[in-house]
Amino acid sequence: MKPRWNTVKISVLIIACAVLDLLLTLLGVWSVEGVTRAWVLSFEAMTLTILFINSLMIRHSVYQYQDGHPGQVLANLMVFSMLLCLTGDVINFNLTQSYFQHGEVVKHDYLADSVWFFMPGYTLMFIACWRLLGYSARQTRYFVIAMLITAAMGLLSYLNMHIPGSGWYVSLMTGIYAVFIAQAALLGLCFLINTNLPVRSRCLMATAMILATFADALIGQFWIFGNEGQGYYPQIRAINWVVYITSQAIVIHLPEVTLSKDHGSSRTCAAEAGFAK
Repeated sequence: MKPRWNTVKISVLIIACAVLDLLLTLLGVWSVEGVTRAWVLSFEAMTLTILFINSLMIRHSVYQYQDGHPGQVLANLMVFSMLLCLTGDVINFNLTQSYFQHGEVVKHDYLADSVWFFMPGYTLMFIACWRLLGYSARQTRYFVIAMLITAAMGLLSYLNMHIPGSGWYVSLMTGIYAVFIAQAALLGLCFLINTNLPVRSRCLMATAMILATFADALIGQFWIFGNEGQGYYPQIRAINWVVYITSQAIVIHLPEVTLSKDHGSSRTCAAEAGFAK
């Protein structure tokens, strides 16, 4: 179990780096706009690199557990999920500093382009979450109903922030994604009430998934459509970064939850056997 604790410490370091990034931005020490831009992007690229390496380390530790363990599939899903999301992050860095690419209303419309990578990335993550939850056919029916309600709420939230004249591309991409990413919060609630998982694990996974929805809500409300399409930038970028990185740094441990689940089941069976004696 030693590798697992190391990955936990690395995740704490990753979150600390994101918080430091926010503090330095709010204090005016550096900014993604201006002469210190290269420093900010380099620091964030380093943070993302450590995040991805940590996900690979988690995959390695799960593969050492036993052959054919369910956690191995989840580990692969999470690694590819991280890889796709990292590509989306690079797009959001806006390295070319291009604005108003898809219209004259939304300045940071490059964010819509990253949906092409974030959506499949989070899809893999959702699949991993679904496999871990292990719902029965009856529970699945209830989940589908909850999913439709969540989608409606996501759509209403999007319509409330959307600016007329944003252009069909930005409107379509961000609208679809708003409905989609709302499901992360639903999965978070599902983790929270799932008594088959250890309390600590399900609370952490619930927090990570809810933060994923919250992070993208911040982007839509204050970065894309905020301030009449100009965005409250760069402050909102730094705030969103902390929320997003915290979510990712926690959720990459999802494959290890299966190990905790197995250990919990083993202890329960042992206790029951001892009681029977």
